[in-house]
Amino acid sequence: AVTIHGRSRAQRYSRLADWDYVAHCAKLASVPLVGNGDVYSYEDLDNALRRGPNMATVMVARGALVKPWIFTELKEKRHWDISAS
Repeated sequence: AVTIHGRSRAQRYSRLADWDYVAHCAKLASVPLVGNGDVYSYEDLDNALRRGPNMATVMVARGALVKPWIFTELKEKRHWDISAS
């Protein structure tokens, strides 16, 4: 598998990941492609997978640093307000 990020190093954090570009690469790839970039919620994951049906999966990176509980949200397909008591 190959992982591709939807934003160039030169862009840094000045733009959102280009999931159309990732989807286009996945369509052309001869190996499984893992998309990456700006996944902070279940909606982000769902949107990425819908836009790139040829992707093998999506990688979560910085989103896990910002929200360590993001994997629970993704698994349960819901928002988890960690500050709630």
